[in-house]
Amino acid sequence: MGYRDRSTDDRSGAYGYCIMEVRLRNKNAPAGTKDDLRLMTVDSHWDTLRFVQDNMDDCVRNVVRLKRMEPAAEQRVDESAALFERNLEPLISTLAAAQGQGVMDKLSTSLKKALLLMVMERYQSDREKACRVLGISREKLEKELQLCGVPR
Repeated sequence: MGYRDRSTDDRSGAYGYCIMEVRLRNKNAPAGTKDDLRLMTVDSHWDTLRFVQDNMDDCVRNVVRLKRMEPAAEQRVDESAALFERNLEPLISTLAAAQGQGVMDKLSTSLKKALLLMVMERYQSDREKACRVLGISREKLEKELQLCGVPR
């Protein structure tokens, strides 16, 4: 982001920035289709506003590009979370069969938190069953829940 010193008071109003409303409408959309409303923050100096007005087509193209990127980014996060959960499920089953035996001490904090959340969900927050599966004492479980920020 560039910055240019503008010590003159050549603004369109009292504020340093203004909000511009961009309404996106598909050319082939049927009548009655709602516009996709986007907001754009713009420096309120007159030369910036003239630049945006003169180059509005480029600005709108950038807004459309950003709009197209949003669902893809959300989808990647959802896919990663689902993949993480699918890969952790066998670990919990293995822990349940092996009765834990010190696994918690070998995990990173983020993995501990994910594991604690899944175990607590699977056993409906039954701390006794969670302790048996993880192979830890009740005190250790409470300490780990607190350290990882898992809500009660």
